[in-house]
Amino acid sequence: MSDEFAPDWLALREPYDRAARSRALAVAFLDALPDQPRLVDVGAGTGSNARFLSESTDKAIAWQFVDQDAGLLDRISGVEGKKVCIDFAPSPARIDLSQCDGVTASAFFDLVSEDWFARFVAHVSGQPLLLTLNVDGRFVWQPGDEADRLLMGRFAGDMQRDKGFGPAMGFDAPRLMIDCLQRAGYRVTSAPSSWRLGPEDTAMLTALCGFVGDIAGDGLAAETWRLRRKLAITEKHLSVSVGHVDLLALP
Repeated sequence: MSDEFAPDWLALREPYDRAARSRALAVAFLDALPDQPRLVDVGAGTGSNARFLSESTDKAIAWQFVDQDAGLLDRISGVEGKKVCIDFAPSPARIDLSQCDGVTASAFFDLVSEDWFARFVAHVSGQPLLLTLNVDGRFVWQPGDEADRLLMGRFAGDMQRDKGFGPAMGFDAPRLMIDCLQRAGYRVTSAPSSWRLGPEDTAMLTALCGFVGDIAGDGLAAETWRLRRKLAITEKHLSVSVGHVDLLALP
């Protein structure tokens, strides 16, 4: 949801990511790998993707964690592997894939450009891919608010802002990724992986409304939206569904 990968945000969202992810696609990905697979986790952060996959199989996975933030890599726990801190924004070819059997990433590719993703697909050269939690723009607020459409339009625009990898795919990511992967000869399977936040999820609701509200900027509509949403969270009246899509791509 944000390109500011603070450790506390990653920790907050991890249980919601786990609940949302397609276990069927994760198992199909793992089944397509050797008994002792070597996996590269792109944008590994603090290791939530690797923890989920390691707990989903009996296979002994040899992990390579790749991220641009050494501080996040230092916080990886629960899984062991090689940590590689490298700036791969200029080119995905900077990621060493010479000793791996598959590539995975979570909540990452909606931040990159269509061109960057196409170069990434060319670089992986037909290896199995599991690319999860790509946002797709489906937000359902309950109750709805008269300013939802305005603020979510601004949020969608910000999702396409250049975050270092060129103009981001944002909410178009799943569609563009599927098209690119199929053109490259992959068999692609998708599954919804939506967050479902209820009235009791106050910390996550507060963070989500904070993201949207901050991006909405100044103005009466944005300010009153923030106040109404804050009140709804306090009174435990707010629920939100946030659409994501998991993608499994096999050669």
